[in-house]
Amino acid sequence: MLLVERCQSPAVQNRKSFLSLLESLLPLDYIFFFLTVFAAIFSILNPVGAVPILVSLTEGYTLKERDTVIRISIAVAGGMILGFMFLGTYIFDIFGIDIYDFQIAGGILVFKVAFDMLQGRTSNTKITAAEEEESKQRSAIGVAPIGTPLLAGPGSITTAIIYYNERSGVYVDKILVIIAILLVLATSFLVLRYSLGIFKRIGNTGSLIVSRIMGLLIASVGVGFIVAGIAGVMTLF
Repeated sequence: MLLVERCQSPAVQNRKSFLSLLESLLPLDYIFFFLTVFAAIFSILNPVGAVPILVSLTEGYTLKERDTVIRISIAVAGGMILGFMFLGTYIFDIFGIDIYDFQIAGGILVFKVAFDMLQGRTSNTKITAAEEEESKQRSAIGVAPIGTPLLAGPGSITTAIIYYNERSGVYVDKILVIIAILLVLATSFLVLRYSLGIFKRIGNTGSLIVSRIMGLLIASVGVGFIVAGIAGVMTLF
């Protein structure tokens, strides 16, 4: 028994040393915050749920044309999310909005998006039938409706603004939010880039299942925003 412990002790010590080094470079609360932001933004962008719509709207396109549409959509989505996120504090100041009020309103909106996803349908806060029909007459469908509002809709923009301004004095949080959003955009690009292969494997049914699972996660994020907003408002009295 003692021999086994001696044999295992170097591995255990190395593991503890690695965890200590990782925590010294980036504390665990920052790691959890980063993972939370990534999961929330990715879920509400829901590139997997956008696969059937992309495949439908780009039917008959060449691979080069599809790649162009995908690149434009990711660029538009990133510009919309990051742009509104950086301008969020100025918007709050202009309209006299408190972050707690925005958390409550944003949480309700995010929960609405999640509820629609749980019902197996695309939220009308992301894309309407009129926008989808209009897009068929356009060559640059990467701008609308795929880039916005399908990917960068009110829900994703609201979520990014809340996380970015949640702890205004902590600049590490802001950097982590930016990195998480960029990573989500890169992952979304890969999902859409291989959308034809994904659609052949999972089809509409698989896409709806993934969307419902993500909807459940988004619903919990929305509730968290509402609770945090109410708790913040209560501290003001």
